[in-house]
Amino acid sequence: MCKRISITTELSSLSSQFRIQEVGFSYTPCATVEPTQELPVVVRHHQEQRLEQFRWGLVPFWAKDAVYADSSLVHEKPAYRRMFAKQRCIIPCNGYEVVKREGKKQTPLRVALKEQGTFGIAGLYEIWLDSRGGEYRTCTVMTTRPNRLVHEYEEYMPVILGQDEMEEWLDDSRRDPDYLQHLLKPYDPDQMEVSTI
Repeated sequence: MCKRISITTELSSLSSQFRIQEVGFSYTPCATVEPTQELPVVVRHHQEQRLEQFRWGLVPFWAKDAVYADSSLVHEKPAYRRMFAKQRCIIPCNGYEVVKREGKKQTPLRVALKEQGTFGIAGLYEIWLDSRGGEYRTCTVMTTRPNRLVHEYEEYMPVILGQDEMEEWLDDSRRDPDYLQHLLKPYDPDQMEVSTI
């Protein structure tokens, strides 16, 4: 599981890579984002891709704080099924942290792509209205089984999407769960690297 993620890309590069037409907050690159903190998220709204700020971790009425959503179990909860059908997002990322365990010793490691500085993680989002009508935006990271590079450190890995897959994931006209499920697979380990932090 990714303990922390980094998103240090400048806004101009982020907008170009993720085809962002509008930015809904004051974006600042960040070297470390942890669960329950705010992070930038790409959503599609009226056929335009927007960069918005969401809290990492769903806090709905039906579950505890949900930082991750296991892609293999997403059909089991009605609320996840609804988000899976029409509330999908992309979480831009430069790298994420895993932990190497040797006895009592824990060493943080960084997982990133070899040839691409910034990549997109599949996510789901929820927007709640508080008693005053204010929006409360939360999101969760989709996870899948680990590839052979990551499996010695973690039982799951975030779903990393290629450029074409990101377009399909954000396309809200695509609601067939079987089609969407095929996007949620481990990323090619030969295109990834692990390094010490």
